[in-house]
Amino acid sequence: MEFATVHSVLTVILFVGFVAFVIWAYSKKRKKDFDEAANLVFDDEPESKEQKIKRESDHE
Repeated sequence: MEFATVHSVLTVILFVGFVAFVIWAYSKKRKKDFDEAANLVFDDEPESKEQKIKRESDHE
């Protein structure tokens, strides 16, 4: 097989993979999961004294 043929086949395979990835990423079924992941940064609440004490007692 010539280099040009291999290169062309590989290009088509990678393009199809890219299109499949984009469809997967932007599908409506994935929107909820991605929205939850995007908001994880904001879900981190400061730890209260009671939570710290409980966490420390759990490790002992």
